[in-house]
Amino acid sequence: DLADQTRSITAAFLASGIDPKKHIVFNQSRVMQHAELAWIFNCVARIGWMNRMTQFKDKAGKDRENASLGLLAYPSLMAADILLYRATHVPVGEDQKQHLELTRDIAQKFNNDFSD
Repeated sequence: DLADQTRSITAAFLASGIDPKKHIVFNQSRVMQHAELAWIFNCVARIGWMNRMTQFKDKAGKDRENASLGLLAYPSLMAADILLYRATHVPVGEDQKQHLELTRDIAQKFNNDFSD
């Protein structure tokens, strides 16, 4: 079950050398503000931006009309991952580099729309 998997991955992090005295280890799914910020970013981001994401195109294939909204909106969740916790270093694979660039665009649009 999910609780067992959470404990297992936490144990793996600790076993790999992550020192809980130097690093914050927490269960992200228990932070409701994370989902809330992702929702706000979904309202700021543009569908055209999401449709251009290479990872979405690859995973959705030729039948994009039947792809899930979760797959399309995943980059907004990733933007919340990065911005909510004020990440300064974000390790990503080549397939998610475009998501980092989108995170910048979402942040700029959010600031443009909602700053004084």
